Amino acid sequence: MKREEKKAQTRQRIAESAVELFELQGYEATTVQQIADRAEVAKGTFFNYYNSKEDLMLDLQSKMIMKEIESIAGKPGPVIPRLQVMLHEFARNYPMNRPVTRAVLQSVYGSEKLRDFHCECCEEFIAALTPTLEIAQQKGEIRSDIPAKTISQLAVQTYFGVLMSWAIEQGEPELADQMALTFEVFIRGMAP
Repeated sequence: MKREEKKAQTRQRIAESAVELFELQGYEATTVQQIADRAEVAKGTFFNYYNSKEDLMLDLQSKMIMKEIESIAGKPGPVIPRLQVMLHEFARNYPMNRPVTRAVLQSVYGSEKLRDFHCECCEEFIAALTPTLEIAQQKGEIRSDIPAKTISQLAVQTYFGVLMSWAIEQGEPELADQMALTFEVFIRGMAP
């Protein structure tokens, strides 16, 4: 087995172990040591792949969002309602509470490495969302006078703006409610 393949398998094992533990006992109750033990790696090996549990969570979230965006692409029917349902479900099942979200956001803004990773994830979201919004424009679901890529950028900015506002206890107490309300207004602004 090649070294890169082994590294990818180890990273995958760590991520899968974390997800299993988060589902079993919750994000906050799960420790890095427990994740490492379940993945059958040393704690130091965990830190070869992730700086912290928060870093791991950012990686997991970006993969979950990408998977959801990709699942919408190419399916028949209206695009925008499917995007709204996906976003609402993601927010409803969001694994972190406000203090943990604040800590994750602080680590992103305080670490050049995490900030770069976050920016890369945002670019991936934009690249994945743009073709779907182009389809919505072709169907007449959203306005076409603004490029789909610009709308994608605004959607990603809005998503993280909602997360930040919710984390500092502005707006609705439930993230799903705040996300739904914000994107309802956002989508109205995209109407043809």
